[in-house]
Amino acid sequence: MKTKSLQILQYFILLAAGVALLWLFFKDFDFVELKQLMSTGNFSWFYLVMLTSIGVYVLRVLRWQMLIKAIGKEASFGNAFSALSIGYFVNFFVPRLGELTRCLSVKKQHDIPLLQLLGTVIIERVIDIISLIIVLFFTLILQFDQIIEFVNKNIFVPFYNVVIFKIISGNGKIIIVAFSILIVSVFLFFYFRKYIQKKSPKLLLKFIQGLKEGLASVAKLQQKKLFVIYTFLIWVGYFLMTYFWFFVFKETSVLTWGACLTILSIGTIGRSVPIQGGGMGAYHFLVGQVVLLYGVVGIAGKTLATLIHAGQTFFTFAMGLVGLIIFFLGYWRASNTKTNPN
Repeated sequence: MKTKSLQILQYFILLAAGVALLWLFFKDFDFVELKQLMSTGNFSWFYLVMLTSIGVYVLRVLRWQMLIKAIGKEASFGNAFSALSIGYFVNFFVPRLGELTRCLSVKKQHDIPLLQLLGTVIIERVIDIISLIIVLFFTLILQFDQIIEFVNKNIFVPFYNVVIFKIISGNGKIIIVAFSILIVSVFLFFYFRKYIQKKSPKLLLKFIQGLKEGLASVAKLQQKKLFVIYTFLIWVGYFLMTYFWFFVFKETSVLTWGACLTILSIGTIGRSVPIQGGGMGAYHFLVGQVVLLYGVVGIAGKTLATLIHAGQTFFTFAMGLVGLIIFFLGYWRASNTKTNPN
């Protein structure tokens, strides 16, 4: 009961954080100016973004099939595609639950052990994190000045002005708030300590077991170079899915590939925040701040951040629907085959 209450509390805290960030992002939005800007947009680029997004889904399915095959199992392209689409759709509402839903979907169709499927998904996530670190590394090298300015403007300066400076100057309210947060944090830690101590070893063992299964599948890959190529092309796809949006408006078409690389890196971090709606609010804020570094000010920058996120949201919903249709058609055919074997 306590576990479920904690999960529900966490869900609503994250949801509230996302809504608050969205409100901060849109509170000064000039919708009249937005309407004027939208009327000048060339939205034919939307179709190219959607086509690229489909290509990324296909590549992710092919890569996942390689991992499943490496553990000695088989999953058809249609079922794997359906599971991936449903998983991303579920993740939009309940972050991290999509991975489990994705595995359960394939298990239902192919009767592959759930733990083995989770292992392949865990290793996929590990590879994605490593890939993001590589992308961040190259972004830092190629866009060093912009990254430093972004970190300084959005992390160091606000933290100093809001917290450190006011504490040093003896601001009573800040001191009281900071002390209250400390007290609440200590209380929550001791309150949930027994639960954490009780559950952590089990969760850790499950994670390690799943990771071992996943690493074993990578070691058994027959076409490791192809796996690397798929991973590289997936990130090229992510890059293009952002880059094509630049050309919708004249104001944002001045953005370069370097700006796209920075938006991809920082935006991916925003999407990775476990907030419902694909990191809503966090993504908008981070990307909105990045475009300012490259000279896109006013409504155009905020609209670009909103369009990129909205486009991906639309695609996630559309592919989720397609995935559900494929899943239920496959389930219906399998049921008919069992009922009428002849």
